[in-house]
Amino acid sequence: MIGALLAYDVAGNVVATLDALVQLDVTGIPLGLVDFAAHEAAGGEHTDIWSVSNAVGSKVWPEWLGGRAHDFRVELEGPPGHKRIARLIHRSSGHVRERRSIEEAIAGVRPDEHGRRDVRHLVGGPDRPLPLEQDGRTAGRQLQGRPPLPLISLR
Repeated sequence: MIGALLAYDVAGNVVATLDALVQLDVTGIPLGLVDFAAHEAAGGEHTDIWSVSNAVGSKVWPEWLGGRAHDFRVELEGPPGHKRIARLIHRSSGHVRERRSIEEAIAGVRPDEHGRRDVRHLVGGPDRPLPLEQDGRTAGRQLQGRPPLPLISLR
């Protein structure tokens, strides 16, 4: 499962986010999107991917919250070298976003006729942050689609 990177300070406050990263080869040709979750699961450190000056760590979160991620602090769980963000806690309201609940909701989405599971309403996306209320709860409105945009691609 892909997700966004959250960098956090010594108090656990989110100080930066990274929604997606394209890996390039030595000549600058795009190879594909970096799978932050797979890198983390393999024991990789996200400081291998990016550096945030006021951060003490960076881990994957399954939702894309955009700038609203800065309203939260992270709580980590797991053994040393394999910690993950278990929950986000809203700094002013105290509302908790649990990874376990999000993963259970994702697992409960049924595939379409092509075997794909659209979970954007649950997690947002790299270019569509999940809409949140002021207290950090998911807003009731659906994510808006985008009009087709012109793309530059290699042929």
